[in-house]
Amino acid sequence: MTKRAILKGLVLIVCAACALVILTQSLRKKSTAPYPAPVKTEIIPPGIVVIESSISAHMATKPGAAAPGDLMLLNYANPASPPQDDLILMSRAVASFLLISKQAGDRPLSANEEWSAALRGNRPGTERWISNKSAALDSRNRLIDRWGTPLHFHALGGKQWEIRSAGPDKKMWSDDDLLEKTSG
Repeated sequence: MTKRAILKGLVLIVCAACALVILTQSLRKKSTAPYPAPVKTEIIPPGIVVIESSISAHMATKPGAAAPGDLMLLNYANPASPPQDDLILMSRAVASFLLISKQAGDRPLSANEEWSAALRGNRPGTERWISNKSAALDSRNRLIDRWGTPLHFHALGGKQWEIRSAGPDKKMWSDDDLLEKTSG
């Protein structure tokens, strides 16, 4: 398995876990049962090894990291990973956000500022998906690449977008640009 395939698998698992947490919290709010919830006991079959994830421990120590997208962008701008991985993570965070925030998908978003506001829950009909402390944001709350340059979002139509990074030379539309397509 390639490093990229493993990363994709981990991101999908984290996304599914976030969706499950949101669904569980939603169902708990709707519950009006006067009796306590049953005690959950876990039985682990023989031969299965359980390894605890360090993600939750890491997130608990990271100030302001409480939004579902923060988990998805946990390794954003990590120097140990290739720069293209940042765009893949952003693409998946955007697609997951659009899946959860149905109203946001009905409105065209193309400018970096629009995406940033929507992902931070600052647009009508959106929930906070990333915190203001995310590595993907600069001090002006723009979505940036690992070199600090604002990402360029281009709507392709049909709920599809391109996300472009200016690359290491920090000049948009040059040979070292990185590009990832996403759909919502």
